[in-house]
Amino acid sequence: MPTPVHIIAGFLGAGKTTTIRAWMAANQGRERAAIIVNDFGEAGVDAALVSEGSDVSVTNIPGGCICCTAPAGLARAVAAVLDEVRPDRLFIEPSGLARPQDVVDMLTRGDLKDRVALGPTLVIVDPSLASAHLVDTRLVDTQLEAADVVVLNRVDLAPPDVLASFRARIATLWPGPARVLETSWGVLPADALAWPAAVPSEGAPPALRYSALPGGPSTEGFRARSWQFPPEVTVSWDKLRAVLTSTADIVRFKGIFHGGDTGWFRVDVAGGRLAIDGTAWRRDSRADLIVGPLADLDAFAVALLACIVETPEAPAAPGVTLVDLAGVERHLSRDALLALPGQVPDVSAVVAGRVGSGVLLQEVLALAAPPADARFVALALDGMASPPVPVSGVGGTLLVHSLGDAPLPENQGGPFRILVPTGQAPSSCANVKGVARLRLLPGSS
Repeated sequence: MPTPVHIIAGFLGAGKTTTIRAWMAANQGRERAAIIVNDFGEAGVDAALVSEGSDVSVTNIPGGCICCTAPAGLARAVAAVLDEVRPDRLFIEPSGLARPQDVVDMLTRGDLKDRVALGPTLVIVDPSLASAHLVDTRLVDTQLEAADVVVLNRVDLAPPDVLASFRARIATLWPGPARVLETSWGVLPADALAWPAAVPSEGAPPALRYSALPGGPSTEGFRARSWQFPPEVTVSWDKLRAVLTSTADIVRFKGIFHGGDTGWFRVDVAGGRLAIDGTAWRRDSRADLIVGPLADLDAFAVALLACIVETPEAPAAPGVTLVDLAGVERHLSRDALLALPGQVPDVSAVVAGRVGSGVLLQEVLALAAPPADARFVALALDGMASPPVPVSGVGGTLLVHSLGDAPLPENQGGPFRILVPTGQAPSSCANVKGVARLRLLPGSS
C-alpha cells in the first residue's frame, strides 16, 4: 500500500515545526510516523526540535532549499525512509523559502509516484507576520496558491483587523484552498490530514458542472459552465489556445490545467484578451466559463475535452526537442548542440563545483526565434517541468551536454541539464536535470 505523505509548508517562523510536534503529541502511539526536515542552515535546529522527546524517525536535509538545490537528495531521502523505517505516515517539512509545488511534483513523478499517497499540502501562516511585511509577500502568495489546506496559526496573537484582512485575502484566491483552519500553537483537528470528499480521485473522469448565473437584466442571455479534471489529466496548450481564440462570445474564461510539456499553467480570457501564466496549483485541473448568447456551449464542451492529450514521450534518440510558439517541434541531437555558437568548454568557470561542457541556453532558444516577451518551460525525462522563465533573462544560463568527449552521464544530470549561475535570473528553481524538451510560451500578458 502507498504510504501517506504530507507536505507541511510555510514561510520562515510561521510555526511548521510546532504544528508537526503538536500532531505527534496528539497521535503518539497510534501509528509509526517519520519526518524529513529541510533545515536551511547546517545546524539542524528544526530536526532537533521535531525529534525532541519523541521516538519518531527524523531525517534532516541541511543547507539549501530542497525545491531547487537538492530535489534529488529529497527523493533519495524519501525512498530510504520508506525502505528502512516503513512508516505509516511521512511528513516533509521543507524550508520556509521553499515552493511547495516543487515538492509535490517530485513526489508525483519518477519512481516515487507509486509508493506514496499524496495527502493535502498544508501551508502554515502567521497572519501578524505576513501582514506586517516581515516576510517575502510574493513567496507567501505562491505558497498559499499551492495550499490544499491553509492553517492560520497564532490567531490568539493576531489583532482582529489583521486577522480579518488575512481572511479576506484568502477568500480572493481562485481556486481557493479546500479548507482554512485557524489555530494557536499549531494544534490541528483530527481530520486535517484527510482529503475533502469534493477532491476528484485519481482516474476519475472529467466532471462537468452546470452553473446558473444570478437572475436579473444584467445577466440575461449569459450562461456559465465549469469543468474539473483529476490532476493526472494533461491538456494541450496549443489545442486549448485554438479553442479559446476561435470560440465566439466568450465573456470570461479562467482555468488551471496540467499541461504536460508546459507544466501547470493558468489561463485567463477577459475583454477578448488571452493570458497564460504559471501556477502553484496542483490539486486538479479546472475551468470556469461565462458566454454570451452567440456562443455554442455544447460545441465548446466537446472541443475542451478534445484538448486532453498524453504527455509527450522523450525522443527515441538522445537529444532535446525544441518547441516554438506555433507548436512546431525541432529535435536537437548532441552533435547539433555542439555545433551551435556560445560553447562553454568548462562550466565550472560559470557555476562553481560543476563539471562538463555546454552551450549558452540563449543560443538554443534562439533557434525558435522567440519574441522579446516569450518564456520557456523545460521538461525533464521523468516529467518534471520548470516554472515558465522569461527568455530574455537566461543570460549566462547553460545547457550542459558533455563530460570530456562523451555525453553528460545520468549521475551528473545528463544527458542534458540546465545550470543557472548563482544569483542570476532565472532562479535556481529553473535548474532541470535530464532535459527532454524546451517549450516556448507567449508572454504573461
